[in-house]
Amino acid sequence: MTARKKRGVGLVLVAMVAALVAALLTPAVGGAAAPRTVTIGNTINVGGIGLAKTYANDAPVGAQARFARANKNNEVKGYTFSYKGFADDNNDPNTALSETRRLVSQEGVVAIVPDVSIAPATDYLTQSQIPSFGPGYSVSYCPTNGSTSWDFGIYGCLIPEKPTQVPNTQFVLLKKALAAKGIKSPTISLIGTDSTSGTVSVAGSASAAAAAGFKVVYAKGSFPAPPTVVGDYSPYASALMTSNNGSPPDVVYSSIPATSALSLFSLMAGQGYKGTVLSPFYSNLLLKPLTGDYVFVQFAGFESGTPAIKQMTADVEAFKPGTPQTIGLVGGYYSADLFIQAVKAALKVNKTLTTASIQKVMQKMTYQVKGAIGPTTWPSAFKIGNGCSTLLYDADGSAFTLSQPYTCSTAYAKVNPKYNGGYPK
Repeated sequence: MTARKKRGVGLVLVAMVAALVAALLTPAVGGAAAPRTVTIGNTINVGGIGLAKTYANDAPVGAQARFARANKNNEVKGYTFSYKGFADDNNDPNTALSETRRLVSQEGVVAIVPDVSIAPATDYLTQSQIPSFGPGYSVSYCPTNGSTSWDFGIYGCLIPEKPTQVPNTQFVLLKKALAAKGIKSPTISLIGTDSTSGTVSVAGSASAAAAAGFKVVYAKGSFPAPPTVVGDYSPYASALMTSNNGSPPDVVYSSIPATSALSLFSLMAGQGYKGTVLSPFYSNLLLKPLTGDYVFVQFAGFESGTPAIKQMTADVEAFKPGTPQTIGLVGGYYSADLFIQAVKAALKVNKTLTTASIQKVMQKMTYQVKGAIGPTTWPSAFKIGNGCSTLLYDADGSAFTLSQPYTCSTAYAKVNPKYNGGYPK
């Protein structure tokens, strides 16, 4: 099996986040593309894919809002972006393959935007020379050979299969916030899904937390990954509530799916948990469920109010008024923005636009929206995330506030193998 066949979220984290976000690994990454040329006409057809019940109302809305502004302003002269829909892969690799084939063969898409799938059809897309642009919720965004990769994540590589180092900005920011509250030596327990990528995410996050000064007392990918439905959360709540030598930890970090995590947090609160929760579950719909909790995101946050964030908000409001502010919305919007920038860069090199020319310029590209996201630079972005995070805090259930502003770390934590199997040894 080639490395490219191993493709799969960890929390970010949001996501709804990294994230972060609970992931289900599916084969993919690497592999050589077939000798085929895909020439792009004046209408650039794109389509997205992912789990509809999680992302249908935000990620594709963000992408379409960005494409709408590009079309309105004639941003890429002579070209129009046409959105062909968002395919539901149901977190199933077979469904993902059939839906991806439909998008390419029937809808004529020349790029997958946004790709928020954790079960992507990477081999098929590589052979078809169709690039994917997304937040990076699978290991396909962390190829062993970047020169043959057709997957480009706005944050860089978030879920490498065998990472040696990971960024730990979110834990550095949280450690600082807790120290200001008098918690100088916090303990932390981390839980993820039982998928390969879930375990990888937990191992990396545990290592990152330890390097930031947390004492890791529990780190396990034990929660059933989607589409499995969990009816009883008590075993997982009990494990976390007793993880600190029979007592609860100071901090619980979760990268399991948002709806499951919220149920788990609620059960723990009912059992008396008074500690801190850290998650990537960023949405103005979750203010009350996340009362008193910390959220980290990998962009500047809607609360920052920078010109770039205001532009995104205005674009989304113009396209679909009243759309909730979520991490999925951001992922879709900036995935589309990255694709637009790649198209512009490719046209500067060659007047004939092809998917291969887009793939080529992406090999040495830096993506940054000042005051919002990045910088993310390839080819290093194929190996590790850009290390940028914002920490937000919801004190009373009415609004997120900026606890720690957007920061990009130059320090990375070494991954400790002892966290790969669960409890620290």
